Amino acid sequence: MEFIEVTTLQYNEIQSLRELWNAEYPSCIQYNSINEFNNYLSTLDKANHILIKDNNTIIGWFADFEREKERWFLMILSQKSQGKGIGSKLISMVKQKYSILNRWVVTNNDYKKTDGTLYKSPVGFYKKLGFTFFEDITLNSSELKAIKIQLKC
Repeated sequence: MEFIEVTTLQYNEIQSLRELWNAEYPSCIQYNSINEFNNYLSTLDKANHILIKDNNTIIGWFADFEREKERWFLMILSQKSQGKGIGSKLISMVKQKYSILNRWVVTNNDYKKTDGTLYKSPVGFYKKLGFTFFEDITLNSSELKAIKIQLKC
């Protein structure tokens, strides 16, 4: 398994990341085209990416970026690679670089993924790693409800 840090994504990587996003996140926030996904990526200011590859296939993605003068991140691991310590290792790696990390996290298990299975909220994972949960700071988009979490490194 490889952890590859990049600042610029190649077209084939963007395709793989869109597929990973659409497979693992709730279907209400999927991207139907590469153009839509590229538009999303263009909103990630000063982004750094870590691609997790197994046999040259992307099985995970971590990206940190600037939003409203704070460092935010996203993390997606394929279903098959969850529960193997990869997410914890990623958080450990980036804790060396930043003093504070922020993220939106879905707190319930009511959303469905594109394959019809339920999206499992990662709340337990982030609590185990010591993140602070801000129940009063919410993302209430028409598609998704989430709360802000933060890790002081």
